[in-house]
This record gives sequence, C-alpha cells and structure tokens, in this order.
Amino acid sequence: MNLNFLRHPFVMLQTVPAVIALSIGALALLIGYVESFWQIDFIDPYVHLLPPETARTILSIIAGGAMSALTLTYSIVLVVFALAAGTLAPRMLKRFTSDFVNQMTAGIFGGTFLYSLFSLIFIEQDFVPNLTILGAEILAAICVMQLIYFVRNVSQSVAIDEEIAGITANLKSALEDRRKHREEQEGVQNLKEEKIDKLVFEIMAGKPGYLGMVNERKLIEIAADKDILLQIQKPMGAYTLAEEVLIKATGELDEETVETIQKQVTIRPARSTDSPVEFSINLLLEIGLRALSPGVNDTYTAIATVDSLSDALSQAAMQDDTAAFVRKDAEGNARLLVRELSLANLINQAFHPLRQASGANILMAICLARAYSRLCATCGKNVRDLLREHALLLIREIEKAGHLPEDIDSVIEVLPPFIRKANRERLEKAKK
Repeated sequence: MNLNFLRHPFVMLQTVPAVIALSIGALALLIGYVESFWQIDFIDPYVHLLPPETARTILSIIAGGAMSALTLTYSIVLVVFALAAGTLAPRMLKRFTSDFVNQMTAGIFGGTFLYSLFSLIFIEQDFVPNLTILGAEILAAICVMQLIYFVRNVSQSVAIDEEIAGITANLKSALEDRRKHREEQEGVQNLKEEKIDKLVFEIMAGKPGYLGMVNERKLIEIAADKDILLQIQKPMGAYTLAEEVLIKATGELDEETVETIQKQVTIRPARSTDSPVEFSINLLLEIGLRALSPGVNDTYTAIATVDSLSDALSQAAMQDDTAAFVRKDAEGNARLLVRELSLANLINQAFHPLRQASGANILMAICLARAYSRLCATCGKNVRDLLREHALLLIREIEKAGHLPEDIDSVIEVLPPFIRKANRERLEKAKK
C-alpha cells in the first residue's frame, strides 16, 4: 500500500494535529470513566472540590480559550505563509507546513478544547470529576506556555538568515545520506560496459511530472525474477514527459511487467522533497535570485545563500563524484542502475543563474569569487577546471557591465592563482 501521500506537508498539517487533539480528547473520556466507576479518595486532599456549576464554568472557559488560541494559531500561520510566499520564496511553504512546532501547537489547543468538552459530559448534580478537571487546568497551563513558544518560533520562521541556515542543514544532511548510501553500493564505473550497452528495451514514463520516490526493492525483485538489469534514465527531481523513456532494460518485458515497473516510480505534478539535494539547492537558489531582483534588492541575503551553497557543496566535493550507482540483488548481481546529479551538475545548477544575475553587483561578484576559491580548495582537478570556467564567465560578466578596472581587479584578486593566470592568458589572447 502506497502511503507516500502522508508525507505531503499540507496533509501533515492536518493529520498530525488531528491525531494529537483526538488523543488528548480521548484522555478525558478515559479519566472520566475511571472516576465514574471507581472512587479515587486519595486525591481529595490534593484537589479543590468544586460544585457542579463552578466546574462547568471552568471547563467552558478553558474550552473557549483553547478554541480562541487555536484560531489565533492558524491565523498567524496563514500570515507567515503569505509573508514567506511574497518576500522569501513560494516553495518555502513546504517547510512551514512541515514545521513540527506548528503541528504540535494546533494539536495541543485542539486537544484541550476536546478534553474540556468531553469532561462536561461527566458532571452531574451529585458528582464532579475533580481529577478530570485538574487535567483540564494542567492543559490550560500547557497551552499558555505553548502559545508563548509558538510565537517565538514564528518570529524565527520569518527571519531569512534562520531559514537559510535550516535549508543548508537539510542540504548537508541529504548530501551525507547520499554519501552513506553510495558507500554501500558498487559504483557505476565497476559495471561492465558491454552489459550497459545491451539496454535495448525502453519503458516510457506514462505520465508527465517530476520524478519522485522509487521503490528500489521492488524493482530489484522484478529485475532478479526476469534476470535483467534496469537503468533509470533520469535523476530524482528531474521532469519527464509521458512519452519520454524513463527506464531501460537488458531484456524484453511483457506489458504486465512494464505496468508493474511503472507503478514503482512515483511521478509528481510538482517538485517535492523526495529529492532533498536538488530541492534544497533550488530553494536556496530561488531565495538568492529573488534577493537580487530589482524589486527586492537585498544583496546580503543573496550573499548568505552563496556562502551556504559553497559550504554544502564543499562537503560534496570531498566525496567521490559519481553520476550513478548500482543496486544489487541478494546474489550480488547488478539489477538496478540509479542516476543522480554529479557534483559538476550541482555546481552548474547552483552557480550559473547566480552568476548571470550578479554582473552589475560587485559585492555579489566578490562573494561568488570567494565561493569558487573555497570550492577549489576542496575538490578535484575536474571540478577545478569547471570552476575556472565559471570564474572566467564571471569576469566577462562584470566587464560587460562596465565596472571600473579597480572594481574588476577586486574580484579577480580573490580568485585562486591558477584562475588569475587563465584570465591573463585570456586577455593576452584577446589583444592579439
């Protein structure tokens, strides 16, 4: 049974608070029934014995206050959503709706309302469930503390530096998970080339969208049963058309098997966190580009995104750079070839748009030059050659913008010596 829809942020925002609220409400029924059938005398010295009307008034006030606080909570969340979508990035809504504090707060307030409502059932003219009412009073105190914490959390949610740090932490965690996953598998370079060349059977995507979760275990079982190798043609997060080839196989497959294979690959209509590396990079990139737009013009936010990207990608640069890796069956036979974006792809995806948007901004140009220098210090020769091309394009970009020679030199002097040498060779070649 496919339960991936439960991971959708908007579903989580509804289901998680509902589970918490119903659990707290059920607690009132449990305590109330226990008090109704068993006289609990040992708590009498510790609770204030209330008349029925006073008990009803207290529970009514707590229920009304909890519902008012719940309304305030969702109102604040919606305001934060609108603010984030307008000033930060619309795709950050996925982060806000998945925030555990928002979910917990709504659940506690809703649970306190249900607890107080259910507790009213047990109040009779000759019986007052004092322990149940004590529980409602404790919940009311918890609601006050939770509301204070919620407001503090929301104030941090709209602080862009905090959000950039959170996204960067997610990106670094995703890169580390990818590294661990890769260490458990044999690299594509160890797979025989003649076996890859025999991928002759093509399986279409079947519907358009972004490549999401892949049921690798089931695909390996199918490949082992048919004694074939399957190769996924696109990395997670990539867009595919319904008529595009999504998977290739080393042998012919019947229509039923093709349909089974297609069902193991989730294709979503919108980008999702199923591919956390690409999604986090795109999110940082979107924040940076929005900050550089004339309507926002917030250079230091864009600088923060570049610094965060260089930090995360420097971690990836210290890993083995591979564009794909192999999944094996229990007998050690290669059964599934999974593609992923290489470090070069990630660098191009992150820095080309930022470089193109920074030609008129010397501060951003200096920041990008420093990012290239940091990455050059941690990566291999192939990536350094790529970064050299990025840096030379950056220099041409700021020259095209008509900056003063002194400003251009301030960017060039930040770059590593081998890039400065390549720039001098470029200038000498242009003079000839």
